[in-house]
Amino acid sequence: MSNRQWILKEKNSAEVQRLMDKYNISKICASVLSNRKQVLEGDSIGSNSFYDSFLIKDMNLAVDRIKSAIATKEKITIYGDFDADGVTSTTILYMYLKDCGADVEYYIPDRMEEGYGINETALQTIQQNGTTLIITVDTGITAVEDINAVKQHGIDVIVTDHHEPKDVIPDCVAVIDPKREDCEYPYKELAGVGVVFKLIQALDNGEHAVEIIKKFLPFVCLGTIADVAPLTDENRLLVKSGLQIFHKSENYGIQALLRSTGFDNRKVTAGNIGFVIAPRINASGRLGSAKKGVELFLCDDPAKADEIATDLANENKNRQKMEQEIYSQALKIIEENKLNENKVIVVASKGWHQGIIGIVSSKITEKYYKPSILITINENGVCKGSGRSISSFSLFEALSHASPLLQKFGGHSLAAGLTVEEDKIDEFSMAINAYADSVMHDNDFTPQIFIDDVLYSENLNTDTVSQLKLLEPFGMGNPVPVFMVEKAKIKLINISYDKKHLRLQLVKNGMYLDVIGFNMASYYEQLKQKMIVDVVGTISINEYAGITKLQLLLKDIRPHQF
Repeated sequence: MSNRQWILKEKNSAEVQRLMDKYNISKICASVLSNRKQVLEGDSIGSNSFYDSFLIKDMNLAVDRIKSAIATKEKITIYGDFDADGVTSTTILYMYLKDCGADVEYYIPDRMEEGYGINETALQTIQQNGTTLIITVDTGITAVEDINAVKQHGIDVIVTDHHEPKDVIPDCVAVIDPKREDCEYPYKELAGVGVVFKLIQALDNGEHAVEIIKKFLPFVCLGTIADVAPLTDENRLLVKSGLQIFHKSENYGIQALLRSTGFDNRKVTAGNIGFVIAPRINASGRLGSAKKGVELFLCDDPAKADEIATDLANENKNRQKMEQEIYSQALKIIEENKLNENKVIVVASKGWHQGIIGIVSSKITEKYYKPSILITINENGVCKGSGRSISSFSLFEALSHASPLLQKFGGHSLAAGLTVEEDKIDEFSMAINAYADSVMHDNDFTPQIFIDDVLYSENLNTDTVSQLKLLEPFGMGNPVPVFMVEKAKIKLINISYDKKHLRLQLVKNGMYLDVIGFNMASYYEQLKQKMIVDVVGTISINEYAGITKLQLLLKDIRPHQF
C-alpha cells in the first residue's frame, strides 16, 4: 500500500525529561522538541534577543557608505528581486531610507523582459536617474561581471543577499551575505528580507529599536515564510514575533491583504501566510510586474490598497490556472519520453511561462521524488529553467558541475534557476544526470516519512494539540509534528463526494479518531472495515456544529504487521 519508508526518530529519555522540567511541557511536547534544536530560542520580542548585526561581514562598510549617501543627498536605488522575499526586502529598506530623509528609488526587473539579476536595461535606467549608489536586496551575490560593469559607470554597489556565493564574490563597497565563507555571523539561514532587516538594525544602531520592530517585522515575517527559510534560531524569532503583531500593522497594504484573504478577523499562522497570503505577492512577480506588490505596501490610501489587493487576487487565480496547464503538459512529456527513469528529470517545452515553471517543478519533484528542472524554450533560443530538488541532492552543486553548458545559474541546494541555450539542453540533461549518477544511490529515491513520536490512547485528545502550539510557528526546519498511531481498527471508511479524498474513523482502546487523507481516495479499494492498520499524519482540531474533535491529517497508511 505504501512505498515510503517510515522512520521513527530516536529519543533520549534523559533529554526528554530535561525539556519537560525546563519548559514545564508535556512528555509528548518534549519528545517532539528533543529532535529540534534551538526551536524555543528567542521567543520574546526585543532587540536584545537578536544577534549583533555588525557580526555580518562588511556591515560596517555598508553602514558608513549609506549614511554618507544620506547626508550628502546622493541618489540611492534599491535593486530588488521579483518574488515576495525581494518585494518585502525592497519595501522595508525603501521605507527606512525615506524615513531617514534619503533620496531613494527602487527598481525591480520584469521577470519576462529582463530576467533575474542586474541587466543592461536596468543599468541604463538607473544611470539616467543620477544614481550613485545601488543597494541590491535578495540578489547580487553571483552577479560578479554585472557589478563590475556597473562600477565602470562610476556607481557604487552594496550587495545584500542570502543565496549561495560562487567561488568569487562581487568586488564592490560591501557584500553582506551570511553565507560568505569568511562571514562569522552565527546564523546562516536568514531570508533576503532578514538580511535587510539586519542592515536596518545596524543603520539605526538601537536608536529606534521598538519602532523598527513594530513597523518592519510583519514584512520580515511575510518574506521569510514566503521564501521557505527554515524557522529555526533567529528566523524563528523574526517570524514568531512578526506573527504576534501582524494584525496590529498599520500598513494599509497588509491590512488590505488580510481583508482580501478573509484573515482580517482571524488568527494568522505561518501556514496561512505561506499558502494563502504570500502567493498573491508572488503572483504579481510571476505573471506581471512585482512592482505592484511594493506599490501595495507603500500605498497611503486604504481604498487604493484594496484595489491593488483585488488585482493580486485575480492574478493569483490566473497563476493557478496556468500552473495546472503546464503541470499536465509536463507530465505528458515525462511519461511519453520516460524521463522519470532518469535520476534528474529535465523537461523542456515552448510556451511555458517562466514565472510558473518553478512551482510546477516543485510538484513534479513531489510526485516522482526526484530532482526536476523545467525549461521554457524561448523564440530567441535563450531558455530559462527552474528546478527543485530532494534532500539528498544539492541542485546548486549539480549546476556548478554543469556550469560550462549554462549562461548563468544561481540559487540554493533545494531550489535554483538557470539560463541555457536551446541547442545545449540535451547535453545539459546528460551532464547533470551523469553527475547525479556519481553521487546518488537507489535509496535516495525512497520517500521518507520522519515520525516525531507514537500517539497512544491517552494522547488522542485535543489537549495534545493545544500543548503542541508551544512549538509554533511551524514551517521549514520546524515542520508540523508527525505522529504514528499503531494497531487501530477501521470502524468507518468512505470517500468524499468528488471521489478525491479518503475519510476514515479509527478506534483504538475505545478511543475514536477521525482521519482525512486529501487526494488519497485511491487507497479506498485496499481498505476494509475492521482492518487493523498503522497510520501516520499530523493532528489538528476539527470544529463542526459546535463539536470539537481531534483529527488526523493522513500522510500514509499500511496494514499492521503482527
